[in-house]
Amino acid sequence: MKNMIIDNQKINRKTELEKVCDKLYEVEKTKNYKEFYAFIKTTRLPFIPCYEKNTETVYQECFRILHRIGEISIPVSVALSMHYYILASLSSFPFPKKSIQYWKREVLLKKIEKEQILIANTGSVRTFKEVSGNKDIVAQKERNFYIINGRAPYMSLSGVADYLVFTATLTNGTKAVFFLPANDDKIEFEDAVFGDTMKGSFTKSVTFKNLVVSSTNVIKLDITNEDGCELLIYQRSWFQALVPGSYLGAAFCVILHLKAFSQKKIKNDKKLSESENFLDSLGELMIKYKTGYMLCENAGTIIANFEKGNKTSLEKIFEASVVAKYFSTHFSEEIINKARYVMGSKFLSPNSLTNKIYKEIVYGVLQPMTDIDIKEHFSKSVMNNKSYDFL
Repeated sequence: MKNMIIDNQKINRKTELEKVCDKLYEVEKTKNYKEFYAFIKTTRLPFIPCYEKNTETVYQECFRILHRIGEISIPVSVALSMHYYILASLSSFPFPKKSIQYWKREVLLKKIEKEQILIANTGSVRTFKEVSGNKDIVAQKERNFYIINGRAPYMSLSGVADYLVFTATLTNGTKAVFFLPANDDKIEFEDAVFGDTMKGSFTKSVTFKNLVVSSTNVIKLDITNEDGCELLIYQRSWFQALVPGSYLGAAFCVILHLKAFSQKKIKNDKKLSESENFLDSLGELMIKYKTGYMLCENAGTIIANFEKGNKTSLEKIFEASVVAKYFSTHFSEEIINKARYVMGSKFLSPNSLTNKIYKEIVYGVLQPMTDIDIKEHFSKSVMNNKSYDFL
């Protein structure tokens, strides 16, 4: 009976995903993306981490959804990955059952699912810091509330999400995670530099001006160094492991376009799809796609086996996720460029999906952690490790 229930749930999710994709195809024509986000909130898809208790299943389902939506729109899929990674990491982090954080989390998850809440967040990882040394977001503790000031350059789902999540530095130097409603006049959004390229993600800068937040909406981290905080590293690992789904989905879509193109074109009196050179090239693209996908699956499995308080476990989830992100986004970009070489001007046809993907695929490697940060991490790991055991 239990298996039948699970099977039925999976069938329902697929049906919901198909409906969501149909809606997104419609919205891609009208560009009314707020209509899409309003629609997806009526389904259970955004809230899988609220009710699914198996961490690996949460990862697999979220990744599958991001991949499928990425086949249609990278910006929309990336925006949803921001919602997913915060929600999934919060729901699966092994807080002790007797801790305040555990019970705050449980109340929050029920609220999110019941009220169909979409979450926007701003990451705190930046490759380069400001010369001025100004901190991004700071929080001053008062009696039973905090006063927030500062700015973050990027926040997806800005003006669309119902709640915001962000990390701020307290006056004593420690960190805290804040969760609050987005409809406050002390929160200001400004368009980011992407223009229409990532339209649909609603990525904007956000400024907090004397924003008052209740102490009940805060999870204190009690650390001064973000790199040393389990929860923040756990969250980042979820992001690195999930966001490649958006770009791999787009790469898979382009491979399908390339396949269709090869079956309609003739060179030297035979279809392109029958050419050994073409088939070799196509096989290479599929190897890169499959490699990226498998790296992400592996990262999801390692995250599911995370052990709180275990430094080795923390390092494993972090490194597995950044390796997955690094190769998946690079391979996705290589797949798109190779397909462009073969398809020529057809690939760049105005208003075509392949041309749209070509403009958007470059953002994969630019998202945190960037190549510079990833390479720096592994180079330091080698230089600082005296045992020569890098695995």
